[in-house]
Amino acid sequence: MDQHDAQATVSAMMRGSRILAALPPSNKERTQSIIDFLEAAKARWEVTVDIVCPKTDRQGFERLAAPAGRFFFVPHVLATQAWEFDPDQVAATERRIREAEHAARLPMGMLILGAAHGIGRAFSAPVRRLRRYTLVRRVLKDNTEPFRIMRRLFHFADEALAASNPELVCAFEYVTALNAAVWLAATQRGIPCVALRYSKLQSGRAFWSIDRKMRNAPALDIAAAKQEALGPVSDAARAQIKGFRERPAPVQYIASRWQYRAERGFLKWHWQYARAMLHEARGRSKDQDLALREQFGSRPFLYYRSLLMTERHRRFLNTFDEGTLADMRYVYFAMHKEAELAQTVQATQWYEQRQTIRVLASLLPFGYRLLIREHRMNYGHRPTRIYRQLSNIPNVVLINPFDSQFKYLRHADLVVTENGTSGWEGLLLGRRVLLLADTFYDGTGAGARTTDPDLLNAAILAALAKPAVDDHDTHEQSLARMIDAELETTFPFDPDGAEASIDRLALTLAPVLRPSSPPMPAGVVPRPPCPAS
Repeated sequence: MDQHDAQATVSAMMRGSRILAALPPSNKERTQSIIDFLEAAKARWEVTVDIVCPKTDRQGFERLAAPAGRFFFVPHVLATQAWEFDPDQVAATERRIREAEHAARLPMGMLILGAAHGIGRAFSAPVRRLRRYTLVRRVLKDNTEPFRIMRRLFHFADEALAASNPELVCAFEYVTALNAAVWLAATQRGIPCVALRYSKLQSGRAFWSIDRKMRNAPALDIAAAKQEALGPVSDAARAQIKGFRERPAPVQYIASRWQYRAERGFLKWHWQYARAMLHEARGRSKDQDLALREQFGSRPFLYYRSLLMTERHRRFLNTFDEGTLADMRYVYFAMHKEAELAQTVQATQWYEQRQTIRVLASLLPFGYRLLIREHRMNYGHRPTRIYRQLSNIPNVVLINPFDSQFKYLRHADLVVTENGTSGWEGLLLGRRVLLLADTFYDGTGAGARTTDPDLLNAAILAALAKPAVDDHDTHEQSLARMIDAELETTFPFDPDGAEASIDRLALTLAPVLRPSSPPMPAGVVPRPPCPAS
């Protein structure tokens, strides 16, 4: 089936159907793009959009849900629901959860780890200080609470799915506790789930993913096929590689995030804080979940503390010039933000970065140092003991996160990463790269790989014993094919890309879309439609 036939088939199957959308907060910038894409789907396929959101966000999504869409308002996460007082309903929900775990081949604990900024906070609490609103304080005090919260959210999601009976579930990501519960319940029911993700290879573009780890699987498959066939590469891809080597820079959405933080000075931070407080005060009268709100004054306290810690921690972080790096033999490892879905969802075995650093340091060949670049989002938010412990590990050198990463990549004897952008950037710069997990650039076929910690010592020695690149033209073509494949499977992340986004959504859904709604699982009684009240 060619692309045109696939799009026509999906259009016919989706026409007049229903989509259940689990949306980010309505005041987030990215949310508007999702709304634009779903509006395009409504216009083309005449679908109805049901929405899962907190009650406080209803106004922002009224137009998207109109005229026949329904709202399913998220329960307060720490509030015991009426059904939880009925042992039979509790037992039925827990049975459904176990069935869903087996259907998804994913235990609940991994979903809690994925939500490491919220209900899974205990996974990241030892290494980074984050806001401790009521929910976080509760899960840190009682380590059984995350499972009760997930049970509550799963019950809500399962009932919403029963009432909506959608053809498709859509979200920006399936990492938050709510979205993970929706994904798990939908997987149990055989309902396809699609996530909208930023491209890390093409600035200003996005893709739809039906992959649990939210990767651009079609791009990886297309790139691998291009490599096997030794297919031609575009001039645009070659130009992108050449431009990066001459003037390296991160992709647009990451660069804009850094720029925003750099421009947010002391006065601007306080202005934004005042606006946030006003927004929360308004939300209180709209049944806002107070468990997700910080105590008054806690955010300024953390902000002032981060300023103090930034100064205090400078002594642990180093900066080197190009000449010094050129004369140094070193392995380079860039840390992720604590915690980031690249670790907690896509490379769970490596989510504990302190352990990864200890392992790498213990496997250094003679004469090499391990340069560790801190992530900007962690700086000023770590306990001092973390930097002290890492600095005491033999031959480990911590690097200032605000020093350009590209000079460290350019001179590294070996770049090691689980699945970070540093691996892609290292390949672009012609360095040796060792990958510890699946990555968003696997379609290149470039770089060494090991996912087995027991084989890591041999992999490091083998990588250092080989030239960084055997054939520069072959290497460049493999990178260019990955770039071309990413371009083919992505679309502009802006209102102008709405129509293109639906074209790509159709192609993404073609392999998995249900030909008809499946029967209700045994024991599940469908609820009557919930009015959009």
